Amino acid sequence: MLTPEILAPAGSREALETACLYGADAVYLGLKGETSLRAKADNFSPDELADAVAYAHGSGVKVYLTLNAYPHDGGMTQVSEAIEAARAAGVDAIIVADIGVLRLVRRQAPGMCIHLSTQANAVNVPAVLAWAELGVSRVILARELNASEIAFIRKKTAVELEIFVHGGICISVSGRCLISNYLCSRDANQGLCTQPCRWDYAVVERTRPGQYLPVAEEAGTTFLFNSKDLCLLPVWDQVMGLGLNGLKIEGRGRTALYVATITAVYRRARDAWLKDPHGFTVEDAWLEEVRRTSHREYFTGFFSGLPGQDGINYRFKGYEHSHHLAAKVIGLSQGRVALEARNPLIEGMELEWLSSSSEARRFTLSGATVEGAPARALKPNQIFEMRLPFTPTAGELIRKPYSEGDKVVD
Repeated sequence: MLTPEILAPAGSREALETACLYGADAVYLGLKGETSLRAKADNFSPDELADAVAYAHGSGVKVYLTLNAYPHDGGMTQVSEAIEAARAAGVDAIIVADIGVLRLVRRQAPGMCIHLSTQANAVNVPAVLAWAELGVSRVILARELNASEIAFIRKKTAVELEIFVHGGICISVSGRCLISNYLCSRDANQGLCTQPCRWDYAVVERTRPGQYLPVAEEAGTTFLFNSKDLCLLPVWDQVMGLGLNGLKIEGRGRTALYVATITAVYRRARDAWLKDPHGFTVEDAWLEEVRRTSHREYFTGFFSGLPGQDGINYRFKGYEHSHHLAAKVIGLSQGRVALEARNPLIEGMELEWLSSSSEARRFTLSGATVEGAPARALKPNQIFEMRLPFTPTAGELIRKPYSEGDKVVD
């Protein structure tokens, strides 16, 4: 039985390490510059890439480098340098969208596996076969496909296939959008999108400046282009039955807490299905868990059919999430756990250990010390120690349910 990879985003070194710890089979990441579609993420220098690949491989995790921007000629030198960095670092595959970048990869790194980005908008069997003839070993299918269409492509092709199963969705076809470039001179196709699809809009007729037409849902404007977030957990049995090679989580601009939470849930769902396909059911705890990260309202995208108006957050009131990052485990010594505070902490707070191998577990912050001295209040980035009623692993995260008035940095 085919075991599809759980692919997690790694927009930073911390996110990469977190993904490796919380169950990813592979991570995808980008280099600094404008060669991938998350140019504003922390990303990696060539030296950092080599170190990141060594770390991931040491954890049994593959690394895929995203070169999925559509570069103009002035950016091709940077692309060429990125290919060389990928070859030298030993990445497992390069993700491309532009056919010119594909050609460069084949010339500069002949033995490199090439994955086709969803940005290339592969939606049919002839397209998948054509890309395979050009040297692509895996096609990341467009998000506009439904389950039946994916199944048909799987039946008619031998190339590896991958789909997105969770995360943000662009209102434009496969993310190829010019609104950001037009409004902000920031080209989404070169990794610089300002996400204007998430802004609230009103319509003005050109001969009536200042007069807003009544298309508003509330307060005079509407989130006209604001897609809901993708979550395929409710239809996981169908997803796993498609025989796919990769199941991808969007989010290279997201936090380590997001990566840990979502990766762990999808890994558990994947493993549970593989263990008992016929008796598989989606656990309510998984659905509740993915709601604890920052997200817009969830839907199943195009997977179950055309979403229509149900796919848009017209009444968007901000991102939903119930927890934030409290601390990170950095070590254990003589029965005490060393942690790094990530947000203000106070004695008596109710916290949750986000285990990488079991369910989350609650505990109370009590008996913390800083350099041996009792500490009732802890500041962000402060190192402290305490005894815990369980044994965590270095790198695991501690989260806290939101309380009114919390001012936090995830």
